[in-house]
Amino acid sequence: MPYTKGKGIRDLYLIKVARVGTKHEVCLDADDNDIRLVFELKFIGQLFEDYKPFKLQIWHTFTDTTLRAILSM
Repeated sequence: MPYTKGKGIRDLYLIKVARVGTKHEVCLDADDNDIRLVFELKFIGQLFEDYKPFKLQIWHTFTDTTLRAILSM
């Protein structure tokens, strides 16, 4: 579920592929050594009509949250 800064969460995606890539793949003048995680996504569906605020765990890159917990918000 991607988080949109300042808005929250709304849509559900399936991660088809997760790999290591570089920012240079998107921005040609970027450094080749700027390593990033790259995700290939498949749109599953829209969960909410509007964005729902979601508290991010700033010190955790990924937060393990169940869909049940999000839908009960």
